Amino acid sequence: MNVSIIVTTYKRVNLLERAVLSCLNQDYKSSFEVIVVDDNGKGTEAQILTEKMLGKYPQVVYLPLEKNSGACIARNKGVEKARGSFLFFLDDDDEFLISKLRTQITIMEDSPNLDGCLAGFIRRENDTQQNIVAPSNFPVVGDLVNFAIYGNFFTPMLCVRREAFLKTGGFDDIPRFQDRFWMIKALEHQMNFACLNKPLHIMYEHGDHRITASSIDKSLQSLDTIKEKLLSNKSKFTSEEWKLFLIKDFRMRGVIFYTAKLYSKRLQSIS
Repeated sequence: MNVSIIVTTYKRVNLLERAVLSCLNQDYKSSFEVIVVDDNGKGTEAQILTEKMLGKYPQVVYLPLEKNSGACIARNKGVEKARGSFLFFLDDDDEFLISKLRTQITIMEDSPNLDGCLAGFIRRENDTQQNIVAPSNFPVVGDLVNFAIYGNFFTPMLCVRREAFLKTGGFDDIPRFQDRFWMIKALEHQMNFACLNKPLHIMYEHGDHRITASSIDKSLQSLDTIKEKLLSNKSKFTSEEWKLFLIKDFRMRGVIFYTAKLYSKRLQSIS
């Protein structure tokens, strides 16, 4: 088995089939498997509906978790099940473009020094089907310092060698920004990533993006975890580079408050 695609799902059976079909319809000619990790919890209505829908696709490996455990644990469970030398990850509400596997695997096979390869995506408004053009649609990595200051990475961008992923210890169970935290760990291990300014998957934006007070707390907690991680690597930064990281961290916190549902919270983005 050459490639494993890990699709995690939670309460989105209506969207999951699109994601699964985008994996099964890849133009990649070598062997690959699609693993759906069901994070709804066994016996729940969502789990039962998900299992029923996936019954149409016997070639898909179905892995239901006993209880809802979160995206990080679900992805790690998928990796434990995976047999492929290369790993891909997909969220249940997004989809791969047809050349996703072929394009990134070709780069990886041609460059044995690479631990992973990232590609851009098309950002699309789910309701209007309008594309959203933004610099964040494309990956930025470099070394640890560059990533801390300028980096941009979402998990479905990634193709990674299985042994490299395992060396990082997998995804950490933090509430938000798990992909960013994982990349910091990978760069601590001096891993190398190619970045393609070519869209190879579609990420759908859904409706109102305002977040709740509890989500604000989780986001701030996750940013604190990332900052603490980078503090342990502060010796790798010049004083000017550390200032640039702190500015980015401050801006991210401001955006979190700006996207809050409560107006009183949004006011904190300018305080």
